Amino acid sequence: MAINQKKISCLTCKKRSSCFNALSKADHQILDSNRLELKFKRGEVICKQGAFASNIMFIYKGLAKSYLETENGKHVILNVLPVGEMIGLPALFSNNVFPYSASALEDCVICSIDINIFEEYTKSSGAFAAEIIKTLNTSTINSYERYISITQKQMNGRLADVFLHLAENIYKSNSFNMTLSRNDLAEMTHMSPESITRIITQFKNNKLIKITGKQYEIKNYDELLNVSQLG
Repeated sequence: MAINQKKISCLTCKKRSSCFNALSKADHQILDSNRLELKFKRGEVICKQGAFASNIMFIYKGLAKSYLETENGKHVILNVLPVGEMIGLPALFSNNVFPYSASALEDCVICSIDINIFEEYTKSSGAFAAEIIKTLNTSTINSYERYISITQKQMNGRLADVFLHLAENIYKSNSFNMTLSRNDLAEMTHMSPESITRIITQFKNNKLIKITGKQYEIKNYDELLNVSQLG
């Protein structure tokens, strides 16, 4: 739901994406007047695949996931989205429709910005446009890497890839509070939750990871990387 009073300033925000650094103080004031601050509880849908994309959403707080909804009702997780990531960029200069759904993995605060503002600055500011392109390119490369992992690696290698990705790019620590469920991990790796549980047990028994409640710790990074590389 929308927060009645804005608590975040675009001008002083220290979490903003690099594209916003290309804008002037006056531009940030325009951004402030064309955005809402939204709160989403864990599990709530942030955007729906196939819906009109009238806004680009910036994750100010929390963790989200983007995913494809298939015709048979299953989900395929595309990415885990930490603070600083934006939702809906592929809708820019296309058909203004969300190509994927997104939902909150943790309680989130989202800055929802009018998509027309993004289009305006992409046309008028080369530096802003360059950062948007860089963001989209990074997402595309990550998708390529995920595709190779899913289609070319065995199950142990796929799950090792996910744990390494979470540690390096999402939680930025070898020890983290796991906010993804076994179903989420299954949807990221194209495996069943039962297979996820079995492989996690193997990793624990081989002392690659340690689990205490929801706290995960990579104990043998080099060996987990070896599992990933061998596939």
